[in-house]
Amino acid sequence: MNLNSFICTFSFLIAVAFVNILPEICSAQESDLKAKKPLASYLEQALANNDSLQAMRAKLRAISYKIPQAGVLPDPKLAVQYYLEPIETRTGPQQAALGITQGLPWFGKLALLRKLADHDQVIAGAELAATELDVARQVKETYIAYCFLGRSQQIFTDNLELLQYLEGIARDRYTGGKATYFDVLKVQTELAQTREKVRTLQDKTSYLRVQLNNLLGTDPELARPIPDTVPELALKKKEHVIYKLALEHSPLLTAAQERIAKTQTGTALTEKDFFPDFQVSLKTLFTGSAEYGNPPDSGSDPIIAGVSMNIPLFRERRHARVAEQKEALQSAQALQAEQKRGIHNRIEQALYTYQDAEHRVALYREELLPKVRQQLEVAVSGFQSGKNSILEIIDAEKSLLGFELAESRALTDKAIALAKLEAQTGIILADWRGNEE
Repeated sequence: MNLNSFICTFSFLIAVAFVNILPEICSAQESDLKAKKPLASYLEQALANNDSLQAMRAKLRAISYKIPQAGVLPDPKLAVQYYLEPIETRTGPQQAALGITQGLPWFGKLALLRKLADHDQVIAGAELAATELDVARQVKETYIAYCFLGRSQQIFTDNLELLQYLEGIARDRYTGGKATYFDVLKVQTELAQTREKVRTLQDKTSYLRVQLNNLLGTDPELARPIPDTVPELALKKKEHVIYKLALEHSPLLTAAQERIAKTQTGTALTEKDFFPDFQVSLKTLFTGSAEYGNPPDSGSDPIIAGVSMNIPLFRERRHARVAEQKEALQSAQALQAEQKRGIHNRIEQALYTYQDAEHRVALYREELLPKVRQQLEVAVSGFQSGKNSILEIIDAEKSLLGFELAESRALTDKAIALAKLEAQTGIILADWRGNEE
């Protein structure tokens, strides 16, 4: 073996070895990334700064201020009257009047009004919790997509370096008459396609970075480190209890149940309109002294107490309002049933994705990747002995590239499915923080 052949073969083996030891290199980089715990930091930033959450929190605070306003008596009314022409009476001329009136709703109305305000606050709190879960899901999905992008870039970059080396080998062998020009063109074609894929992935980085920063409520162009591994997560709960957990913890169902309770309270309040509301009043008339004689109570200011009420005469209007509330109740109950079915469907879909991804991960790791790595070793051995051409190596390397990407894609699908399950159930189902440690 001459010196050039030795250098070429040695360099080629280094390149192949680099591909094989890639998992160890990535593990070291992953350790550095885990130490930073980027996902935990992103979730904290999103919960603190996300615009949707800020809006929902402001809405909740606004609704909480309505509670002190509800269920209280209306302000009393003070009436002052001055008679331009005093009214002459036996006891003297009435010159002015001063009265105060207080409205009194029918028994139980004020308590029901307070209860309606409480329902609104509970609904707003549940909607805020649902929004927090959805924002957390979006952050996790975007972060996982960012991880997959980084891992894909790493895989294609490694493949690009190997192809660049193989192009040199092909050129040398073509110059030495040991390879055809077709071999050189084949490698160069693969090289151009790989460069294009690397460029496409780099362009996609900007899109995902902006999406992530918008979720975190920060500058869209703020640089974010690109992870080069996809977290490996596992479902901590049994799959058959997921839907039961969602029924217990989902804030969407809490809000739906509270809307039903609110319409029931509204119905009870509307039925109170069949009874009268009252007004109590107290009035005094300022009276001057009698001009003639000295009648009893001359110049005395009479005090008048009164009670008035509205007459709920037009009952059709009230019956229509009760019917309206009953229809609203049926609507709320139907929406709750739809929410349950929707959550069930989304859970089943996410569970299917999770299970399918788990099977794919096992397939790639236990069967396909070991075999294709063995295939690559055989191709390299055949190339060194002159039995195989460079095309066999390229085919084996392309298969390895495809399976490594497919394995990362399966891990990504698995993690995204978990994020969706957590958004539906309202509880943490995987050790996201532990996965970063």
